[in-house]
Amino acid sequence: MRYSIILLGLILSPLSAIAQGGAGAATGSVVADATSEPLASVSVAVRAAADSSVVAGELTNQSGRFRVANLAAGTYFVQITSLGYTPLTSDEFTITAANPTADLGTLRLMVDAIALEGVSVEAEQSRVIVAPDRNIYSTAEMPVAAGGVATDILRSVPELEVDIEGSVSLRGTTPQIYLNGRPAPMEGEALNVYLQQFPADRIDRIEVIANPSARYNAEGGGGIVNIVLKKDVNLGLSGSVFLNGGTRGGTGGGGRLAYQEGRLTLFGGSFMRFSERNSSSTDFRTNLIADPVTHLEQHETSEQSGWSGSLDLTGEFDLTEESMIWSEVQLYRNGDDSDRLTTYLLSDVGEIPIDRYDRRSTSESLRLSTEAAAGFRHKFAPRGHEISAQVEFETGGNNEEELIRQRILTLEGDPTELPVEITTEDADENERETKFELDYVRPWGEGGQIEIGYEGNMQDTDDGRLLRIFEDIDADNPLSVRDNGYGYNEIFNSAYITLARKMGSFGAQLGVRAERANTELTIAETGEVFDKDYSSFFPSANLSYEFGGGKQMRIAYSRRIRRPSPWVMNPINQSTDPLNIRIGNPDIDPMYIDSYTLGASWTGSLGTLRLSPYYRSTEGDWAQIKKVDEEGVSTVTWENLASVKSYGTSLTASVREVGPLSGYVSVSGSREVRDASNLAFDYSGDAIRLSARGNLTARITRNTSFQGMVFYMPGRDVPQGHMSSRVMMHFGMRQQLWGDRASVNLSVLDPFDMFDSSFKTSDPTHVQIGTSRRSMRSARISFSYSFGKPPEGARQEGMEPETVAPDQVIR
Repeated sequence: MRYSIILLGLILSPLSAIAQGGAGAATGSVVADATSEPLASVSVAVRAAADSSVVAGELTNQSGRFRVANLAAGTYFVQITSLGYTPLTSDEFTITAANPTADLGTLRLMVDAIALEGVSVEAEQSRVIVAPDRNIYSTAEMPVAAGGVATDILRSVPELEVDIEGSVSLRGTTPQIYLNGRPAPMEGEALNVYLQQFPADRIDRIEVIANPSARYNAEGGGGIVNIVLKKDVNLGLSGSVFLNGGTRGGTGGGGRLAYQEGRLTLFGGSFMRFSERNSSSTDFRTNLIADPVTHLEQHETSEQSGWSGSLDLTGEFDLTEESMIWSEVQLYRNGDDSDRLTTYLLSDVGEIPIDRYDRRSTSESLRLSTEAAAGFRHKFAPRGHEISAQVEFETGGNNEEELIRQRILTLEGDPTELPVEITTEDADENERETKFELDYVRPWGEGGQIEIGYEGNMQDTDDGRLLRIFEDIDADNPLSVRDNGYGYNEIFNSAYITLARKMGSFGAQLGVRAERANTELTIAETGEVFDKDYSSFFPSANLSYEFGGGKQMRIAYSRRIRRPSPWVMNPINQSTDPLNIRIGNPDIDPMYIDSYTLGASWTGSLGTLRLSPYYRSTEGDWAQIKKVDEEGVSTVTWENLASVKSYGTSLTASVREVGPLSGYVSVSGSREVRDASNLAFDYSGDAIRLSARGNLTARITRNTSFQGMVFYMPGRDVPQGHMSSRVMMHFGMRQQLWGDRASVNLSVLDPFDMFDSSFKTSDPTHVQIGTSRRSMRSARISFSYSFGKPPEGARQEGMEPETVAPDQVIR
């Protein structure tokens, strides 16, 4: 290992010239003057003595410690700022080759009891932070996100890909989405809609954890994407309001309030948003096993609109200086009205029409969810031990009514006098989830810590879905009635332990999580029961080494799991289209993902260069398999592949502000090898995936900034077919007003209307070519205003870096 590190250091040294960084560092600790209590998340800015310009910055860790690295030889001073405290400027210090480290000792901040109305503190902070176990992207300088939604911010993160439906992927797989360190209360399409409605104004940063440790729930094959919300974080009443509107009906508004008095802190808020979405698609499918061969052409147009909103309230109370309790409640609503028209044309081998009809679907849906949580935390002074516990309850319901009218048309496409077939579907889905977590953390020597914990989770889903088909609109009795509902229960019990240690420039973290799962799926119509009980172990490892001069290496391994959801397992056809059937596979197994990552970064005065090669092996990966029968009916289901192996790398260059400009460029490429030898059909193969994106921010004046983002992905192969290339552009401007308390933001999404997609699938039964057109071109304008002074929340929001020395964060 020693010789490997030395060799890698020699390889990286010539490239370090790109970073233009130094090898010096300034260290110290920050405490409150009155209590000597360590102060976390305090801004530490290192300024050059010659002109007071900021050359580097850092935040203190939970112990109040900081270490600002990559300082070239020279004379500096440190400026310390934190809301509620008087700013502090240190004495000057000098970095030389003989004395590369300056220990500033303990710096004491005094409480500022003077009202801060009209006073602002300005600090420069990197937009991208390379932490020992994650990459952190600040949203503070993203004009394209202001007035937008969470999906807009996720599209601006160089490591993430967001498709036309809003689905997020990381290195080609689906990550687990977290909100403030906890899994999002929904998944799949419901999660996509939630992120497309959630105001971006509330988001502070995005944390991308490609290889999560055993500390976190093992669900999710593509790592974790943690969305950290802005803290309603020291005295009195504060808050903010916002309004926005767009050319596609995206209109909304909301606000937040926070209040702190003594030991009590209260904060909460709400938002409402109206949105509209239009799309169109075309599919052309050739049935190769029909005799003679037939063609089916489908055209679909869709219009959707609806209101969404949320309401949340959190309370925190300090029982003592070491103990606190908290509770929170959140309500979420999403209503949607949809009108969809699909035309069908069946033709023979010479494309002469045989049959023509259309289906119009109108539906109304309403999703409501309620989440309540409470917790307790106690610190055992002075040893630094900490125990925390929380319990969480969640209930949700999705009610939907759909009416489908099917008309027979003439071969020329005109209406006929024949009866209109009517299909109705009433769906009522209810979910309940209870979760309990218990965690204990204690120090381990001078630079280490041990974490152990337990998590129990119980979830019940009742899906009632009744489908009726009537001969015509005046019929009293249905031709057929089908119960497509199901019941699903799952219980998970897991325990974990992690060990972390920092030894000079070397850091290590090892962990393992053990889990027992019990699941049961019951089909309503037949009473058939499918149950699965299995045990799993999830090891993890994270090793990091700092070479000095702004160079760092990180090697990480994690094992993850993706469990099939009920709709993936349900074998009952829930589709209302008789020619396009989707059924689940009750025998499908969970997929297990082993992921290995080698990350190298170089940081200096110009910015950061990151190289991230990886290898991932997936056992039992899922694939959607499509088959077409002689009648032209397409059936899509899920199957486990024997394995999928992928390897690739990404290269990202982030440039700090040079004059008025800053930004990043990122390119990535990977190769995926699929082994489907376990299936009857040959779906094995390999595919190359490439992508590139760039982001440019320009500060036109002190209060005016501009940002542009471009993303491109060439076409790529997928199981059974090929997907087309994609292009996305996003531009925005921000004007800050009234001492930065207010801002006006203008953004334009996909200005050249280029975001569309096409695909092709084939096997011995069919060839299908499809195009999807969902115009995303839109413009938005928004206004936000903040007032008062925000309170200091006692409960830590977001997930802290796993290693025990967050003061080693490299910017």
